[in-house]
Amino acid sequence: MPNIAKPRLIMAFDFGSKRHGAALGNELTRTVNPLTEIPAKEGIPAWQILDALIKEWQPDAFVVGLPLDEALQETPLSQRARKFAKRLFGRYGKACYGMNERGSTRVAKEIVKRQGGHKGNFREDPVDRLAAAVILEEWLELDPQGNSDYLKQIAGPDFIKP
Repeated sequence: MPNIAKPRLIMAFDFGSKRHGAALGNELTRTVNPLTEIPAKEGIPAWQILDALIKEWQPDAFVVGLPLDEALQETPLSQRARKFAKRLFGRYGKACYGMNERGSTRVAKEIVKRQGGHKGNFREDPVDRLAAAVILEEWLELDPQGNSDYLKQIAGPDFIKP
């Protein structure tokens, strides 16, 4: 849950089987910056790249995009994203939150098309870092006093298994 008393740096991920987009945001200012794409093989990231990113930015917590279906139910990919969140906690000891990422890639593609300069080949010029930024922006807009499931940890020290 966002903690206004001690603002945190939050790193978000747009989980994918071939790559993860990464973005960084500040809980106090609610500003978000896309960072990079991290190569992945079957959802498992290139840990050395992720380790360097974590060392450089020192985030306080993570948000992982959950690819839910239209009825907001789990999918095989969202279950893998949850597993990634658990690995993040196991490796870095930071709280992990989930966020419905449905539509984030579409929004990211619309952003680059509006800005111009993108050739439309999203395999060669991916937008996953922008999708991660969209996910984090939406998470930061949640009401900290609200009762959203997305403000509950999916991995971390205060995680309570449902």
